[in-house]
Amino acid sequence: MSRHFSMTKAQFRVNSPFSYSCPRHLSETDPDPVNILNPTSDRGVLLIADHAGNAVPHSMKGLGLDAEDLIRHIAWDPGAADVAAGLAQKWHATAVLAAYSRLIVDPNRPLGDASSMPEVSDGTTVPANQNLSAEERRRRADLFYFPYHMAVETQLARLRRLSHLPPVVSIHSFTPDFKNEDRPWHIGVMAAADRRLAECLIRNLRQQTKLEIGDNQPYSGVEYGYTLKIHAGAQGLANTQIEIRQDLLKDAQSIPNWVNILDAALTPLICDPNILRIEHH
Repeated sequence: MSRHFSMTKAQFRVNSPFSYSCPRHLSETDPDPVNILNPTSDRGVLLIADHAGNAVPHSMKGLGLDAEDLIRHIAWDPGAADVAAGLAQKWHATAVLAAYSRLIVDPNRPLGDASSMPEVSDGTTVPANQNLSAEERRRRADLFYFPYHMAVETQLARLRRLSHLPPVVSIHSFTPDFKNEDRPWHIGVMAAADRRLAECLIRNLRQQTKLEIGDNQPYSGVEYGYTLKIHAGAQGLANTQIEIRQDLLKDAQSIPNWVNILDAALTPLICDPNILRIEHH
C-alpha cells in the first residue's frame, strides 16, 4: 500500500539555483491534497492521518531540499498512511489522509504557529520556508491545510447524520531517537483532557502484548494533537492519537502486524457505549 503515499527520490531532485512559486491551483499531475478511503462507510469510527504523505507540487521543486530529506521524518510520518489504510480496510471504515508534506504546511498545528511552516526542522533548513510572505502562507493554507480539515469535518458530520457518535483515531509514527535521546516505547498513546479512549486502549494493549507503551509519550496530547482538539474534542467525541516507532514499520510484515495489534485492542472500544457518547472536558 505504501506506493500510494510515498514518493521516489527522483521526483524530488531539484536544480540549482533554487527558485519556485507556490501554485494557485494544483496541476493535473499533482496528487489531490486529501485521500479519503471508504468515503461512504457507515462504520461509526473515523481514522485520520495528518502526516500521511510527503508529496510536493512539481512547481515547488522539492522545497529546495535534497531527495533524502523528503523521505525523512521531517517531511511526513513513514508508515502512518499504511497502518491507517489497513485499519480502514479491516473495519470497512472511513479514513482521511493528508497527502502533502508537513513541511509545506502542517495540518496538525495552528496556522499561526511557527512550526506550521517551519524554517528549520530537526536541524535541517527548509529553503522554501524562509521569510514567507502573508500571501504565500494564505496560498498554502488554501491549497493544503483547509481541504484536509474540511474533509475531516465533512466526514464527521456525515457519520453523525447516520446517528453515530464516532470516536476519532489519529495515526502517526515517531523516530527511535530525537535530539540524542533514545525513545524506548514501541507505541505511544496520546490524549488531552478526554482520556476515556486512550486509557482503555493502553489497558488493552498491555493485556494483549508485551510492548513498551508510552502514555502521552513521546509527545504530550495536552500540548499537541491540534487536529483532534478542534474536531473531535470540540464536539465531545472520544479520541486518541497513536504513535508507532518508525523502525518497527520498515519490513514487509510490520504493517499487517501493527494493523492486527490495533484491531484487537481498538475493536471492542469503538463499539463500547461508555465511549460512544458526548463528553466535554
